[in-house]
Amino acid sequence: MLSETEQRVRRDAGERLRCPACHHDGLTIAGDGASLVCSSCGAGYPLDGEGGFASLLSDFTGGEVKGDIQAWWGDLYRQLYEGHEEGVDQAELDRQIADVEDLFRLREHLCTEEMPLDDLAGKTVLEIGPGAGAHSCVFLRHGAEVTAADITIERAAATMRKFSILAPGRGQAYQADAENLPFQDNSFDFVYSNGVLHHSDDTNRCIAEVNRVLKPGGRAVLMLYARHSSVYWCNVLPRALLTLEFFRWPEANWVGRLTEGKPKFGDVRNPVTRVYSAKEVHEVMAAFEMKSLRKSSFQFDNVTIPRMTQIRDWWLEKTGTKPHPGGIPIYGKKFLPESKLELAIGRHFGFCWNIVAEKKS
Repeated sequence: MLSETEQRVRRDAGERLRCPACHHDGLTIAGDGASLVCSSCGAGYPLDGEGGFASLLSDFTGGEVKGDIQAWWGDLYRQLYEGHEEGVDQAELDRQIADVEDLFRLREHLCTEEMPLDDLAGKTVLEIGPGAGAHSCVFLRHGAEVTAADITIERAAATMRKFSILAPGRGQAYQADAENLPFQDNSFDFVYSNGVLHHSDDTNRCIAEVNRVLKPGGRAVLMLYARHSSVYWCNVLPRALLTLEFFRWPEANWVGRLTEGKPKFGDVRNPVTRVYSAKEVHEVMAAFEMKSLRKSSFQFDNVTIPRMTQIRDWWLEKTGTKPHPGGIPIYGKKFLPESKLELAIGRHFGFCWNIVAEKKS
């Protein structure tokens, strides 16, 4: 008898997946169960029978930038999440995801502010770039059928492990490229992506793929980094000038090299990070009907002042804010949520554009 995960993969193969090489709708499971196969071009994609996810990257997904993206985000996964998932059962994972949702509500986060959690039951949601899967698990808790796609094998596998514990059969993860999604047209009610698409080699192509896989009237709920923010003007740009990175690289590359952290298990730095003005957001989302655009996310340590993080943490804890356990599945440690003052400043100088846009019928 097939498990719920095996049934879900078989259903996806016939009804939702398409070949990323030739774009033929529908894949079949090979007789040995070790791969998904395209009946049109014959391309095969490895299927992890034990982990329950498939790698749906075409031979065209490659090149130095794509390789660096995979290397960097795989490195960061190991830095943030490795070791946190051991021995987690359904009750513990459910508690962790409840903590995540509570933290997001305190932070006025895209996941709880822009996603209609109370209306997700029975809806189909695709998350692009799920990290370790916590955002997608919030959607599962609210009754959605969730698909997650990540270009790194580590993050796809981690998300699938959580799905298998929390809601087998309602969550499915794939290794996939956001610029060439392995899903058929008009497949999802929602496409959600929090702070991921601006790290792609071709963000415009990613946005076009989001539009393609959404059902008519479906909604894209996305976060892109804001250009006119405290992080950009008071942190990243000054450091780029001081280190001369500003003069060596195009903007998307020097912003990338100076954000998200430093490599620990390799020597590849974050290769790409794009930032957008409000006008540029409207331009990149021109194929959609824009429903809302909200700025958020400011913390006083966004500003490059020595020991500002320690000062902020001391001040918040002194005024009664405690590190929140909801940060562990997201950031790899407890997180001090923004104060009311920081939330208010973030509405004007935050580094996140929270976007809701509807696919035109």
